[in-house]
Amino acid sequence: MNCDNLAEISVAQLMQAKGWQVQYRLIIQWGALITHKPELRQEQYLIKGCETSAWLSHSVQQDCHRFMFDSDSRVINGLAALLLSLMDKKMTSELAQLDFKSIFLDAGLQQYLNPSRSNGLRAIIRRACELAECAYVI
Repeated sequence: MNCDNLAEISVAQLMQAKGWQVQYRLIIQWGALITHKPELRQEQYLIKGCETSAWLSHSVQQDCHRFMFDSDSRVINGLAALLLSLMDKKMTSELAQLDFKSIFLDAGLQQYLNPSRSNGLRAIIRRACELAECAYVI
């Protein structure tokens, strides 16, 4: 399985977007970067606590964490793409520095996401942190 290229995604870009509608379109665009991965859609990769079905796998390559994600929801794909752009290709010590709560508060996501999407985002973060064995705070 191949990891998606999420290099063009930045939290700064989301923070600079004026208004929720522009941010929402950006999240949807980022969601399109997540490619369909039928081979990932297995029970062992299914994320618990996400209202929509979502799958996440993890590996370590040359001391860096790599993630693969898939979901049928464009918004969840976009939120996962944002999250994984922060985590993918990072060493464990770099992941330990991430403060997801501050990042998503600064980006203004919490005020716009409905409870279902907020819970889904937290479930994705929780699972990614479990797989990478890094601290989970949000």
